[in-house]
Amino acid sequence: MITEVKNNLASSLLSILRDKKSEGVSFRSAVEKLTFLLVERALSNLPSNKVVIDTPVESNAEVSVLNDEVVFVPILRAGLLMLHPAISIYEKGRIGFAGVYRNEETLKPNLYYFKVPVIKDAFYFILDPMLATGGTAVCVVEKLLKLGINPGKIKFISFVSAPEGIEKLKKFSGIEIFTASIDRCLNDKGYILPGLGDAGDRFCYTEGVEVVEDYGI
Repeated sequence: MITEVKNNLASSLLSILRDKKSEGVSFRSAVEKLTFLLVERALSNLPSNKVVIDTPVESNAEVSVLNDEVVFVPILRAGLLMLHPAISIYEKGRIGFAGVYRNEETLKPNLYYFKVPVIKDAFYFILDPMLATGGTAVCVVEKLLKLGINPGKIKFISFVSAPEGIEKLKKFSGIEIFTASIDRCLNDKGYILPGLGDAGDRFCYTEGVEVVEDYGI
């Protein structure tokens, strides 16, 4: 199941992320706000409980509260930029991490770090700005499934998603995808078109500078 969050605000924020003229500050601000919208939409689908409270003007008022266990799993490095706004909207959410790098020649994912709490009946929100080839997403989902996580409890949240990546996740029955846009396709390098470039580089101000990568493996 895929939910494309389309409204004027989401579209405006996404246009900032797409624009190559958007510099770090405006890019980071749009990231925070769009993540907030996407996570809010995903949370709104979770079950709620009825509780009784006293308001300033009435006793024993029945209200609905969200009281589920949620684990946010950002995919390093780009997924980290979505973590702060996710936690700000659901402060009691637990946090795990999945480190995956993509071989730029084969486009195959390589898992080099994984530390995720296993909580019975929790919902797992995988955070990654882009769902491109789907290789990284599948890698992390399969790792969660090996831990006994029900696929119906897994939500994948991205800013933009390619049809190729969406198709890869379809093989896991029950997983929900929340995205601001289903983009056209991938180019021959595995980048989404029209896409938004390398979200990690743009957020971290590392475009055009030397970056040392060492995964220790």
